[in-house]
Amino acid sequence: MIVEVGLDKGLDVLASFSDGTARYINQTGKILIWETKDEISNKLTENLFIKSKQIVDKIGPWDKPRLPHPTKGNVRITFLVSDGLYFGEAPTNVLFNDTLASPALLSATDLMKYLTEKSLETNE
Repeated sequence: MIVEVGLDKGLDVLASFSDGTARYINQTGKILIWETKDEISNKLTENLFIKSKQIVDKIGPWDKPRLPHPTKGNVRITFLVSDGLYFGEAPTNVLFNDTLASPALLSATDLMKYLTEKSLETNE
């Protein structure tokens, strides 16, 4: 699953994979590659995929051409599923308050925070 957030200087992007690995690209261009599997990140990833599946189960795959990246103030949540691409996009405050999208977005935020904090600890 991928979360893209349109910010002042570009996109913040978190890509989380079911195997516990992740990629985070900050709007500044800094990149975090997470290949470490630890108990906390595994639990956060598992929770994120549970919340993501709840969305996928209620929406259908996208069958139109790919859209450009979200603009400033918008967030897009994307799911790469065996039968296609599923996603939702809206202004950040709308999706973070949506009863279906909010749990996954909050889980993604928790994972991103953990990965960046852990990465900073490792690099000190």
